[in-house]
Amino acid sequence: MTNIPEELYEAATIDGASGIGQFRRITLPLLGPTTFFLAITSTISSFKIFDMIKFLTDGGPNYSSTVIVYQIYEEGFERFKMGYASAMSWVLFLIIMLVTSITWITQSRKVHY
Repeated sequence: MTNIPEELYEAATIDGASGIGQFRRITLPLLGPTTFFLAITSTISSFKIFDMIKFLTDGGPNYSSTVIVYQIYEEGFERFKMGYASAMSWVLFLIIMLVTSITWITQSRKVHY
């Protein structure tokens, strides 16, 4: 927020833009790259909580704390269903790519006035 030039807000005020309009047309577009980066890294890191689940709850009572990464581990290395675990890994990859693509597409759109 501190890197957004004040001149943009001053010019918008002179042009008669309201506070909401300034936020929508100045602040949000200029925060887009940062928001994009945080969305992608947060999504990917949310899939990386395997260690806490494995060592604290081991899947939880009745699989209540199981996530897809832990399920892949169980299928591949405890039940020895490597093909199924590989397919689950590909599905996880596709989910991450889908989220990344959606975020990338919405980020790269130009707002035309």
